[in-house]
Amino acid sequence: MSTSAWLGKTVSWALVVLMAAGMLLTGCVTTPPPRADFPAPPEPVVALQPGDVLDIEFVYWPELTTSQKIRPDGRVALKLVGDVAVQDKTPDQVRQELLQLYAGKLVNPEINVVVKSYDSQRVYVGGEVRNPGVMPLHGRMTALDALMMAGGPSKESAKLRTVVVIRRAGDKQVAQSINLKRSLQRPDSEPFYLAPCDIIFVPRSTIDRVDQWVEQYVNKIIPRNTAMNMTFFKDIGPGPVHVGGQQAGL
Repeated sequence: MSTSAWLGKTVSWALVVLMAAGMLLTGCVTTPPPRADFPAPPEPVVALQPGDVLDIEFVYWPELTTSQKIRPDGRVALKLVGDVAVQDKTPDQVRQELLQLYAGKLVNPEINVVVKSYDSQRVYVGGEVRNPGVMPLHGRMTALDALMMAGGPSKESAKLRTVVVIRRAGDKQVAQSINLKRSLQRPDSEPFYLAPCDIIFVPRSTIDRVDQWVEQYVNKIIPRNTAMNMTFFKDIGPGPVHVGGQQAGL
């Protein structure tokens, strides 16, 4: 077979792939409705959690002043009163409780409770993002905010239509799929607010595997002096492709 005839068949195959991809794209992926058992994020109220660090200052008794990291059991250990449960309380609630506990031990106690760090107020971003890792949760932060804090999507491999958010619901985890591509294209779309310790995972689309296949079976075979530009749609799913009577898997 001559080079021109072989090249003509290769171009015809590429057109067939493009038409098939166009049909696949007619059914765009949208964000499914929220699951009934997917918990709503809490209001942005400062509720202390294990891992948070408290500075507890005794104005007139500096020897009692301490910096405490809330233990996994939700408690801190203080002089004169022992363990104090602080989990799920606000700093002011902790202060009021300490004033009562020390009322019989100190004369007119004056105590300040300051949160030094909110280690529990964070989310985890992974998958196809530029800088995956732990992100601080600032107030009512959205999934799109977290994506941008992680450096944005990674190249063209990020499948933003089906980003997965995993959230704790009691003693189990619940997952919800959201469409962040719509949020990027339509700023007026409804935001998806995050809760502490949410996991945001951006999956990989099939474009990477398609590109690898094209590089191996097309770009390395077509003569470099041939002026031809092939564009492949991102949403081509995995499956067998027949080229010149031979079968190759994506």
